[in-house]
Amino acid sequence: MPKKAKGIIIGLTSLPGGGKDYVADILTDRYGFSKVSPGDIIRARMKSEGLSKITREGQQDIQDRWRREHGPDYIMELCYLKMKKSGRKRFVVPGIRFPRDIKFYKKLGDFDFYNVYIWAPRRVRYKRTEERKRMDMPASFAEFVSHDRREEKIFNIKLTAKMSDYRLTNHINNDRSLSRKIRGIVEEVTG
Repeated sequence: MPKKAKGIIIGLTSLPGGGKDYVADILTDRYGFSKVSPGDIIRARMKSEGLSKITREGQQDIQDRWRREHGPDYIMELCYLKMKKSGRKRFVVPGIRFPRDIKFYKKLGDFDFYNVYIWAPRRVRYKRTEERKRMDMPASFAEFVSHDRREEKIFNIKLTAKMSDYRLTNHINNDRSLSRKIRGIVEEVTG
């Protein structure tokens, strides 16, 4: 019996406004990946629990609660179940935060996993989050910096970045060199 072909998951890590969703959209629009966002799952759950004001701290708190109640991989398990139900073979997960998120996906037998760390300057990221006008937008640059520091500490972003297979710099969305680098990663992982 022929061996069943593995699927591919590309994880994306960055601090808020770094370009995770932008890169995910390129992967879905140009390369046929399906997006499974932990953030979307968390925000939907918060709404279903009647939480009308969805703040970044609220999202962090609910993630912490779920991990205590259901285990440290719970959110990634929800994402994985969504992937398995779809029957597709190519996924992008914009929102790999913890080093253990990478470990979770690396141990899967039916998918090859590659993580991409996306870096962008703090002022650029702040401007992007302002333009998004999401409910969890910080009120000021000082609050944004405070949120950055909290996320770096809570999620251990530096170690997650270090464990990543690839790195991208995203100063400007729509940059041709960024698109070329993304294409190069896709060609390498789909080989």
